[in-house]
Amino acid sequence: MTSPSELRRLLGSLRKLIASRSLGEAEEQALEGLRSFPESAELLALAAGIERRLKKLDEARSLLDRARRLDPFHEAVLSETADLAFEARDFEEAAERYRELVDRRPNRYHYSRLVMAKSKLGASSDAAATARAALEIFPDDPWLLRGLAAAEAREGRIEEAVTAYERLLSLEPNDRFAYKELMRLKTEGEKPEEAAKALQGLMRTGGRDRNPHLKTLAADRLRKAGKLLEALREYEAALALEPASPYVLAQLGFLQKKLGREEDAVESLARAFVANPSDVYVRRSLESLLKKRNELPRFLELVSQALSRNPEVKSLYGIRKRLERAIKDQNDLR
Repeated sequence: MTSPSELRRLLGSLRKLIASRSLGEAEEQALEGLRSFPESAELLALAAGIERRLKKLDEARSLLDRARRLDPFHEAVLSETADLAFEARDFEEAAERYRELVDRRPNRYHYSRLVMAKSKLGASSDAAATARAALEIFPDDPWLLRGLAAAEAREGRIEEAVTAYERLLSLEPNDRFAYKELMRLKTEGEKPEEAAKALQGLMRTGGRDRNPHLKTLAADRLRKAGKLLEALREYEAALALEPASPYVLAQLGFLQKKLGREEDAVESLARAFVANPSDVYVRRSLESLLKKRNELPRFLELVSQALSRNPEVKSLYGIRKRLERAIKDQNDLR
């Protein structure tokens, strides 16, 4: 007969493993623990969270369904329901559950996720209002300030966004992305070429030349000014500092394509696509390039690679089937 104290020790152990990112070991312990505690809604929800982090969304849903049947109102069950909905991009469901959680017991994490879900739904005004309300309970929380600043910027309230970013940077001066966003807002009204020069000058001081976000912003401004080769160099410098950035890879690929550097463009866009296959513009640009080069089999390989890393992007299954048919039709005509 197992005891409640043993269950508490198991739950504590699992949370420590999750915090240390030892997900394989956590999964093994959770599934083993469920043999002893199959009726624990909290353990089922925690196991679902582990599977979600491992991108095993079907397994996570199955475990969470079992947890909901046992205790749909348990905080851990509601929290995992919200997180899983967010992961599956069902932001409406996620927002409802996060709202239920913060109404029940205010929590920094749930508030920040509620702000993010509202933003993903395009409800920037609601997101900003939620962030402001949360900051009254949790003053100077960095995640809430990030959410507030981004929402205010999308609403066109530039002064309020600048104030939020400045508050954030006073707390976390090394937040390079926030610094980039602050400079983006402060140079928004300038001509692209003037903004780019100001940013390039700024990066010559204080070690800011190591900030990939500032380099990316300078590249964006240079591209808008029509200085494509200079923009290309800044994107390449940003990528050297942040090699896995899907945004930089995508922008670099688009620019390489525009400059007629197709081989380079394919490589950049392929890496961006595998990292973030939900980006429709990257996928279409990459597919058109490879189709033009009669390399559809390579695109099929990339789709399969993206699927193995991002199984939650369901649209890839249909794309893979379409490509398989197209390649078969091509081969039949030969």
